Amino acid sequence: MPTENDCDVLIVGAGPTGLASACELLRRGVRVRLVDAAAGPSVHSKAMLVWPRTLDILQDLGLDGPVGEIAVKLRQMTYYSEGRTVTRMRMAEDLAPYCLPQRHTEEILHDGLKGLGGGIERGVRLLGLQNVDFSGAITPGRRVTAVLEHPDGSVERFPVPWVIGADGAGSVVRNQLGIAYEGATYESRFLITDARIADNPLDPDEVHYYQSRIGVLAVVPQPYGLYRFFTNAPAGLDDGTLQDMQRLVDQRGPGGLRLIEPDWVTTFRVHRRRAATFQLGPVFIAGDAAHAHSPMGGQGLNTGIQDAQNLAWKLAAVVRGEARHELLESYTPERAAVADAVVRDTDLQTRAAMWTGTSQVMVRDTVMRLLDRTRTLDRFYAPIAAGRRWVYAPSSATASPRGPGLTDWCDARSVLRRQAKQGAALPRALAVALGVAGPEVDPVRYCVLVTPDAVGDDGRFAEAVRNLVRPWSRQIRVVAVGGRHTAPGRSGTALLRETHRQLHCRRAGFHLIRPDGHIALHGHRPELDSLYGELRRILTDPPTTALDPLDADELAPATTNSATEEDMSDTSPYISPHLIVGEGPHKVIVLHSIFAGKSSFSAWQPYLDGKSFTYAFLDARGFGDAREVAGTYSTDEMASDTLALADSLGWDEFSLIGHSLGGQPIQQVYLKSPQRVRKLIGLSPVPANGMPIPDSDFPLFADAAHEVANRRTIIDLTTGNRLSPTWVDSWAEQSMGEVGAVAFRGYLDSFRTTDFSARIQGAEVPALVLVGENDPAVTADAMNETWMKHYPASELIVLGNSGHYPMVETPIALATALEKFLAA
Repeated sequence: MPTENDCDVLIVGAGPTGLASACELLRRGVRVRLVDAAAGPSVHSKAMLVWPRTLDILQDLGLDGPVGEIAVKLRQMTYYSEGRTVTRMRMAEDLAPYCLPQRHTEEILHDGLKGLGGGIERGVRLLGLQNVDFSGAITPGRRVTAVLEHPDGSVERFPVPWVIGADGAGSVVRNQLGIAYEGATYESRFLITDARIADNPLDPDEVHYYQSRIGVLAVVPQPYGLYRFFTNAPAGLDDGTLQDMQRLVDQRGPGGLRLIEPDWVTTFRVHRRRAATFQLGPVFIAGDAAHAHSPMGGQGLNTGIQDAQNLAWKLAAVVRGEARHELLESYTPERAAVADAVVRDTDLQTRAAMWTGTSQVMVRDTVMRLLDRTRTLDRFYAPIAAGRRWVYAPSSATASPRGPGLTDWCDARSVLRRQAKQGAALPRALAVALGVAGPEVDPVRYCVLVTPDAVGDDGRFAEAVRNLVRPWSRQIRVVAVGGRHTAPGRSGTALLRETHRQLHCRRAGFHLIRPDGHIALHGHRPELDSLYGELRRILTDPPTTALDPLDADELAPATTNSATEEDMSDTSPYISPHLIVGEGPHKVIVLHSIFAGKSSFSAWQPYLDGKSFTYAFLDARGFGDAREVAGTYSTDEMASDTLALADSLGWDEFSLIGHSLGGQPIQQVYLKSPQRVRKLIGLSPVPANGMPIPDSDFPLFADAAHEVANRRTIIDLTTGNRLSPTWVDSWAEQSMGEVGAVAFRGYLDSFRTTDFSARIQGAEVPALVLVGENDPAVTADAMNETWMKHYPASELIVLGNSGHYPMVETPIALATALEKFLAA
C-alpha cells in the first residue's frame, strides 16, 4: 500500500478519465495512486466513439497503435426522416471518428498505465474527504485526508496533496465537496443493444440515424461485426430484451435487419447536467463527475479524456514546482465552457431527433436538407465534433496582447477559420511536423514557435525570443521554423510555407504553445512584452538577471509601478449585508444558524422593543444576501465580520445573540474584543468546545450540504418531530435557497472541530443560554456541561413548547425572555 510520501495525486475512479489522468501525470513524473470501488473493469461497451482530438492524446501517450488495430473507422453519418434520407455528414480522413467500445479503450489505457509503472487498486471505496478547505484556497503543504475502505473492510486515512474525482455521474468526490450537479434528466428511458445482424446489408463504416414520429433509432457499427442499436424506449419498458429491440428496429429502422447474438442489452436514463465548478482548492472533478449529457454525437468519453489532459499537465507543472498555483484556476472555466457546449449541442440533437409534431418535423427536415446541399455539416460541424475547433478563452489580460478588437490581419483570418487562433490547438499535422507534438516530444515544457517573415528574415527576431525566454529554459523550448533550431529532419522551405499558411501569419511572430498543444499567446515583435508578462504570470523562477535582447528599447518588457497599484487598490473592510430593527440605545448584533441567514428571524422581529434596543441582523458570508461572497466559511471569520460591522455602524459597545451556529462566533467576538461586549446570549447555541458529530450521524449532516431531504430530516428531528410537515418542508426549501453547499459544508466542519473552551473558561461577561424543551440536539444537560461552566455569571432558560427554532415556534416568549435579560 502506498504511503503519503509515495503519492502526489490520488485519483478516484479508474474509468477512461481516471486512467487518462493517471497516464498523463505519470509521464510527467508525478506520483499517482489510482483507486476504484469496482472489483474489476467493466465488460460492457458503454461509450464507443473516439474522435480525432482524443486520438491525438492517445498518440502522445504512444497508445494510438492498438486503436487502429481494433477500432472501426466511421466515414459517413446518414440521417433519415420517416425512412427517407435527409442529410449525410461525410467525414474527411483526419476528422473521422473511430468506434472503439469503452472496454477496449480502458484496456489500452490500462496497458499504458502499466507501462508507465502505475496500477489500479480495485475494490477500494472512498468514504469521505477530510481537511478540505471549503474556502477553495490552495495552501502549499496542506493535505487532504481521503478515508478509504478496502475490500477486507479495513479503513485507511490517506493524506495527499491533490485529489482528482473521476468517479462517474454519482461522484462521491463531488458530493463530498457539496458541488451542485445542475441540470435535468430526460423523461424518456433509452434502450441499448449490442448485437450482430444476420446477413448484414449495412456498410461497415457508416452510422445511420433514423428519426420518425414513433421514435429515434441509431445504428452504429462496432469492431468484430457487432452493431450498437440505440433508441428511446416506449413508456412502460423498464427492462428491455433483444426481442424488444428487434420490434423497435422493425418499426423505426430500414426494415429487414435481423438481430442475433446479443452482447449487451440495457435500459437507462439520459441526463444533461454540469457541476457548478470543477475544483475546490486541491480537489478536482473530471469526466462524468463534472458533466453528463446525451450520447448523441458520442462525445462523453472524449470530453472526459480531454478533461484529464487539460488538468494533468497543469497539475504536473504545479507539483513539479515549474508553474504557479494560479495556473490551476483556468481548469474550470476552460473545461466547463466545453462541457456547456457539448451539453447544449447534444440536447438540441436529442430533442430535434425526437420531435413528433408535424410542423416540428417539417422544420427539422427542411433544415437538414439545407445542411446537406450546402455541405455545412461536413465543413463546419465535423471539425467541432472531432474536437478540432475548441477554443479556450484568454485567462488574463496578458493573453490578449493587442487588447480588445481585431487590429491584426492574422487575428481576423484565424477568427474566420477558428483554427490556429489564440486558445485553439495548433493544427495537429503541423504540430507533429514541427516536432511540437507526438510521443517523442517532452510533455512537460511549453514551446515558443518562432516564424520568420515570409519575405526574408535575418534571424534577429528568433534570437531575441531566445534571449527573452532563457531564464525559463527549464520550462520552455524554442522552435524556430526554417532555422537551425527546427526539429531534426523538419526544416525546409515547404514546411515554412505550410506553417505560414496554417497559422495565417506571414510576418515574423511567435506562438506560445502549452504542453497540451493549445496556443496560449500569439504576437509579433511589438508584443514581446506580453510574452514576457505571460511567462512571469504562469511560471515560477522568474528572471534574476537582466535580459540581453538585441534591441533593449524595443524588446524590454513594459513595467508598472506596483506601489501605485497597491495604493489604488480597495483596502476597505468587508461589511456584511444586514438589517437594522429598532432605534434604541442598547445595541444588539444577532447571528444566525447554519440553516438560514438573517431572514430566519423575520417572524420574531415584530415582537422586539425597538425603543429600548437596536438590533442588527447580519448575513454571514455564503448566506442570504451574501450567498455569493467568498470566504473561509468559518466561525472565526463570522466573528471578525461581526466586529467589522459594529465598526461600520459606529457601535463601540453592544450585546450579542447567536443562534445555533451563531453561538460560537459571538463567543469569539468576546475573545477578540471583550471590552466592547455587554452581554452574550446563546440561543440553542454551539458551545465553545464545538459540537462533534458522531460518525454514524455525520453522513446525514454532510450530505445536507446539497440534499434538501437531509435538511428536512434534521429540521424535523431538532424540533421534536412535532411540527407541521408543511412548515418543515418550507423551512428546508428556504434553507437551500439561503445557503449553498460549499458554505454549508465549510461552516459544518468549522463548528464541529473548533474548540476554544480553555480560553473562554471563567469569562466574566453576563451570559444567558436558552434551549427548547423539544430540542434533542442542544439540551439543558449539554449546556450545563459547557456554557454554564464557561461563564460563571450565566443563567439557563428552557423554553416550553419549543424546539431548535424558538424565533419561529415561540417568538413572543423568546422576545420576552431575551429583553428581560438585556434590560437587567
